[in-house]
Amino acid sequence: MENLFEKGCLVQLSTSVWGATRKIKTSHLSRLFTSHEWLSANKKLVNPDALRPIKKVVSKARTYLAGVSLPFPLTGMVFMPKEMISKVDQKLTSFKSEFNGSVEEFMGNYDRLRETAMVCLGDLFNEMDYPVSVLSKFSFVWRFVILDVPNGNTAILAPEVYEREKEKFVQTMEQAREMAVESLREEFAGLVERITERFTDGPDGKPKVFKNSTVTNFYEYFETFKERNIFKDEQLAELVSRAQALLGSHSAAEIRSNDGLKDRIRSDMEAVETAMAEILARPRRKIILN
Repeated sequence: MENLFEKGCLVQLSTSVWGATRKIKTSHLSRLFTSHEWLSANKKLVNPDALRPIKKVVSKARTYLAGVSLPFPLTGMVFMPKEMISKVDQKLTSFKSEFNGSVEEFMGNYDRLRETAMVCLGDLFNEMDYPVSVLSKFSFVWRFVILDVPNGNTAILAPEVYEREKEKFVQTMEQAREMAVESLREEFAGLVERITERFTDGPDGKPKVFKNSTVTNFYEYFETFKERNIFKDEQLAELVSRAQALLGSHSAAEIRSNDGLKDRIRSDMEAVETAMAEILARPRRKIILN
């Protein structure tokens, strides 16, 4: 059996942000509604806008991690090729610093936010709704994990349990490989589809705007494809190379302003899209690790 963890490791990013909401008690609802047993409601403990910068950092970190990793069949974990571990660790460290800065700003405004809530909530305000330590409600941590076949020491695991867990491990590795290959293919197919769609006319008959993100998303994919293609999908690698050669280092502005370049990219990208569709249309083959 090929050991997947010779190629990289798992990454688990765990974050928490104070929800700042609390369910309104039934006694309060009964003052407002006759049939309150049919209702439930929450109150906001602080202005939600104050927490948005923190949530935005978390969203950016998760989007980044998804873009540089491969899926893995364990909830909350993704697979990271070993060549990218140091870079990803540095990037997550940067996100954590930004996260901590946003939390620090929130804490600096916390007393004022609570005073505002006291005015806005009126009778619904309750000092007991607020944690003694609000800071403890925020966290941004990650860890790198390597799995292995369970130890065959029968003093810990009975032989039949060991064999069962070993088989489950092998199946997980097979599933991870299938998911990794399919994920890279689907991601690339989506990029190709979006760029060819930009060359079509809109509902009003006018050409669609060729957005900067249409090109930059491709370049971001190119930057990490070689490291993420850990199972050597040669078919996909060939098409990625073709697309990379087509786009070169052209910006969206260059493509928009050069009709000849636009026509060439459109024609060749349509050919790449057709080839990619053929690959994706093939029945999924069960991949067995040697």
